[in-house]
Amino acid sequence: MIEKIAIGIISIILAIGVCGCMSNSKDSKKDVVKQESSVKDMMMEHMREKYNEEFEFVNIDTEVWTAPYTEMIVKSEKFPNHRIVVQRYSETGAIVDNYMDFHMKERIEEELTEIVKKIYPKSKVFYRPGGRPVPNSVTPDISIAEYSKIRLPGLPVTICIEDPDYETNKDKKIEELRKVLEGKKYICHLDVFYIKEDKLDLINEDNRREVLTGPHNTEWVLIRGGFLMTDSFEFDYYEWREIK
Repeated sequence: MIEKIAIGIISIILAIGVCGCMSNSKDSKKDVVKQESSVKDMMMEHMREKYNEEFEFVNIDTEVWTAPYTEMIVKSEKFPNHRIVVQRYSETGAIVDNYMDFHMKERIEEELTEIVKKIYPKSKVFYRPGGRPVPNSVTPDISIAEYSKIRLPGLPVTICIEDPDYETNKDKKIEELRKVLEGKKYICHLDVFYIKEDKLDLINEDNRREVLTGPHNTEWVLIRGGFLMTDSFEFDYYEWREIK
């Protein structure tokens, strides 16, 4: 009889403990959801106030435990085809984003097109916005030279060129371009594509990635080069590759 009573008491204690654990687990999950929602609202409000426009929420990641920040993805009506990265650092509460990079695109393309055309008359220049968030100190009137130092690893630029003499002059031409960029204090990450005859005019912002690096790029590209500039304006990485 005593054993039955003891077993009954133990069963009740265990049941209470299990219920308590389940309750704590549910409460913990609710706290995580509340925290995530709070951080999301804070980051969305920051973007609205900073740029005076509305953004569309895409997703938020609070579970990258090794990262010192929470990362959120949003979209803008001004650049509907791009994903904008917003990060909030847990230790300081600082919120940064890469939205300014999309605003810089037009300025950078206009400036670099003028430079590139003098070296490669038949060419097109595309700036590839995105990448890491930049400091909040970056404003629309920042100089391109200063921005190229902040925007790591330099300004990502794609250059498409049509030149029948590329096999003999490509090294001379890229060095000529490097020297001009050095004179301007522009740190760039260049992807250079020599294009087949009569194809250059068909390349645009919408199809650029597909025709240059897609499965059928051999129909468009003769050779490509990758050139990464250091803060001393030399090429740290330099490579030509034939497209076969």
